[in-house]
Amino acid sequence: MYKSEKRTIFNVLSLYLSSTLLLIATLFTGYYFYKQEQLIHNEKEILKKYSLELEDKLQAVHNIGRDEYEYPRSKDYNSAIYDLDKELIFSTLDINITSLNNDFITKNANSYFISALKPYYLGAAYIVVSKKTNPLNIINELIPFAIAIVILTLITSFFLVKLVLKPIRDNLRLLDNFIKDTTHELNTPITTILANIETIDSTPCDEKLSKKLQRIKTASMGISNIYQDLVYILLNHKISSKNEELNVSNILNERVQYFTNIANSKKINFLFEIQDDVYFTADKQKFERLIDNILSNAIKYTKKATTIKVILTDKSLSIIDEGKGMSEKEISTIFERYTRFDSTQGGFGIGYNIIKSIVDEYDINIKINSQIDVGTEVILKW
Repeated sequence: MYKSEKRTIFNVLSLYLSSTLLLIATLFTGYYFYKQEQLIHNEKEILKKYSLELEDKLQAVHNIGRDEYEYPRSKDYNSAIYDLDKELIFSTLDINITSLNNDFITKNANSYFISALKPYYLGAAYIVVSKKTNPLNIINELIPFAIAIVILTLITSFFLVKLVLKPIRDNLRLLDNFIKDTTHELNTPITTILANIETIDSTPCDEKLSKKLQRIKTASMGISNIYQDLVYILLNHKISSKNEELNVSNILNERVQYFTNIANSKKINFLFEIQDDVYFTADKQKFERLIDNILSNAIKYTKKATTIKVILTDKSLSIIDEGKGMSEKEISTIFERYTRFDSTQGGFGIGYNIIKSIVDEYDINIKINSQIDVGTEVILKW
């Protein structure tokens, strides 16, 4: 699975999950307030019923007479009575209710129901009854439901994204198959062309013909470099690395020499600061592909009659060109396979993807500094 494909799946899953969670939160909030209203209604009806019972008891006490007066009490309810001026007469409440304008209030986890008395039994004009408010326990029933929805959403969105990306994956598969077929077909003609050019180079010829041969050789080497990249892409995960101690200084000189003809065709000059006998343990073929791709891109995207600077120290390699440069956005996606920013240049857009796979394998730190119309510097540190 390509990096861009993984990013697309992650972005779609994030968006889909976020919108689903927002919808769930909205529905759950509505459900919570509905249950709260239902609870208040039930609490109010319960207290209203007890208030009527208490009123009957107060009436009975009132009829019996004050000498035998005993205020009615309950283990589940508390109450209080107030006179016409809203002054407290008697109370078993934990607090004093100062406002008797509302018929129902909640405070300190208690529910209070307030009603007027007519006639005024025992001088009371208002009665207040209270009880502990029943807890609104809906979280326990909502959490499993929410988890189930989130899991279902993740599964659904994942398969939905896979379905949406299927045409793209099919096209990428076709492109990979095309590269395989192209690579297979290129092998024999490229080998034949390069072998014959080397044979012709060894024979004397006039200057005009020599220039034509150099152009053919340059083009053939460019095709050969693309061929080597394609082979690496196809075989990278199928062959084991044969790591050995490499003389990076010698390899760098050899690869620069290899690209001399291509660089000369654009009148590009190389400036070297190469430390002798710098060693690094890696697979030689992979390390050469790493160097070749950096040099090839530097030559391909730099301007004519400019300089490419190659700096090698004991722990780092820098290749600096004076090319068209890249933006920060382009640098952030440069390592993705088939990424190309300039349709005027050839290639499949796999060079930097190969570079990234090799530096990751050998724990090499890569940094790209670039400015538009100034140039690009690729820095490797190990």
